[in-house]
Amino acid sequence: MSLLGSKSAKEAKKATKAAQKAAKPAKPAKPVAPAAARGVLVEKPKANIYTVLLILSFVGIVIGCICLYAEMSAYNFEFKARG
Repeated sequence: MSLLGSKSAKEAKKATKAAQKAAKPAKPAKPVAPAAARGVLVEKPKANIYTVLLILSFVGIVIGCICLYAEMSAYNFEFKARG
């Protein structure tokens, strides 16, 4: 009788070798570079009150530029100092 019970000595050796092969770790695959190696993926921040204020100030400046253009066009873009 073998150490493994009713198996013969040859079968026991085969079983031991098979167990050792199974216990060996598989060769690790080549390391693959991450697709986006530019940095950490971060969720895009939501618009808040400061974003709205920035947009409102931009709209105000654009309206002011349009009004200035209209005023200057009334004088045909010719300005002379009184003197």
